[in-house]
Amino acid sequence: MCAVLSVGVSVRSFCSCNACVISLGSLKLFCVSFVCYLFSFSFHSQTPFFRKLQKLKLR
Repeated sequence: MCAVLSVGVSVRSFCSCNACVISLGSLKLFCVSFVCYLFSFSFHSQTPFFRKLQKLKLR
C-alpha cells in the first residue's frame, strides 16, 4: 500500500513538472514568435516600398 502511494505521488509530481515544462516551452515559443513579428514589422517599415505605401495612405 505504501509503495503504491509513493508511486502515485511521484507520478503526480512528474505530471505537474511536465505541465510546468510544457507551459514554459509554449511561453518561450510565444515570446520568440512575438519578437520575430516585431522585428519583421520594423524591417518592413524601413523598406522604401512600405514608406511609399504609407505616404499614399497619408494623402
